[in-house]
Formats: sequence, structure tokens, C-alpha cells
Amino acid sequence: MSAAYGLHGAALLDCFRGERDAVLACHQDGVRDDVPAAFWLREEIAPLEAAALDLCRGRVLDIGAGAGVHALALQRRGLDVTAIDVAPGCVVVMRERGVRKAEVADVESFAGSSFDTLLCLCNGLDKVGRLADLPRFLARMRLLLAPGGQLLADSFNLRVGATPRQRLAMEDKEQAGRYFGEVDLRFDYKGVQGAPFTVLHVDFGTLARIAGGIGWSCEHVVSVDGHYLARLRAR
Repeated sequence: MSAAYGLHGAALLDCFRGERDAVLACHQDGVRDDVPAAFWLREEIAPLEAAALDLCRGRVLDIGAGAGVHALALQRRGLDVTAIDVAPGCVVVMRERGVRKAEVADVESFAGSSFDTLLCLCNGLDKVGRLADLPRFLARMRLLLAPGGQLLADSFNLRVGATPRQRLAMEDKEQAGRYFGEVDLRFDYKGVQGAPFTVLHVDFGTLARIAGGIGWSCEHVVSVDGHYLARLRAR
């Protein structure tokens, strides 16, 4: 995963250092979308993200923290925040923006534990990969949480607002034996082609069903169209 996201970090770092027109090419299921790196360096916080920040408490682990917008907001509130990202460029940006505890780390091997809040935003469940990996991911989250702790994560129901063409593509995916919210992704930046990987967009009903079956409570906090925030607690 670190190799796949390295180009993302490189684009953010270039933009932060002055290349304001830096653009990251994102290929999702073969469809290219050019995203300005400045998007991830924004200062404003969307309402759904703000709802998540309002729920944070205690020691917080910001997973896949990117440019550190959420970690910085929580620091300003006086919370003890550790921010991790697999992309070294992202961690450089976070440190230079003022995130006090920022580490290059994959959540699967991160050595910390006993956090009161695990925060996964900006499609925070993308790092799960495939739907079949969700139980393993939640087992890992359980190891990082302090007793009574919470996991705050956002994701998407891709069927909400989908075009007829997108719906057909999701049906084709299901007929091939895959979950409709599994998206194959690849980054390109400055002529370098990144390694392909899979990200997960999971609808709330499926998340609640799988999480509930392995000992988690799953609360729907808020939705904006197909985008939602969930709070999970290990029982």
C-alpha cells in the first residue's frame, strides 16, 4: 500500500512546496479523473467531517491522515492526536504544517495501542481493500482501541446518485462475483504510473451487518446523499 500511495504523497508535497498546479491522475475502474493536489491541502472542513471531529475524545489516532487537516483541527481543540499515513510525502507535509505527532506507518503494522478514538475520514474505509477483508480490518482496529473506545469512519453507498452507466458497471461487477463497492484504483503523477490496488466503498447496511456479526455495534451518525459517517464500538 505504501508504494501505491507514494505518488499521492509526492503530489501533495510538491503542491505544498509551491507547485500549486500539481495534478494527480486517479484511474478508478479504468476511468481517469485528474484531481488537483491542492484539494487535499484545503483548510475548510466539510459538515460530515466536522460531525466526526465533534465526536472525538481522549487519545486519537488519525489513520490515513493525508495533509493533516483533521489532526490540526483536533490539536487546536486540545486533544492528544497521533497522525499516521503510509505516504512519506504526506507525513512531511503534516509535520511542516504543525502536526506534532506524525508518523509514516501502515495501520496494519502500527505499534501503538489504547486509543480512545480511531479516526478514518475521507472515505476512511477505503484502506480495507475488498469487502472480504473487512472482518480482518475490524479485528486490527479492536487491537488499537482502549476499552470503551470508538471507531469513527466514513464511506459511501455508490448506488446513491449513480448514473445508469455506473449502475450497469456495478451490476457487471456483482455478476463477476465482486461487491459493487470495490473499486480498482491507480495513481499516475508526472509520468510515473503507480501500482494498482483496490479500495472499498461500503454501504451502511452491509457495514452494520458484517460488523454486528463479529461483535461491533454500528451507529449511523449522519449522511449527505450517499456519503455517511458511522461510529463503531467493540462489544
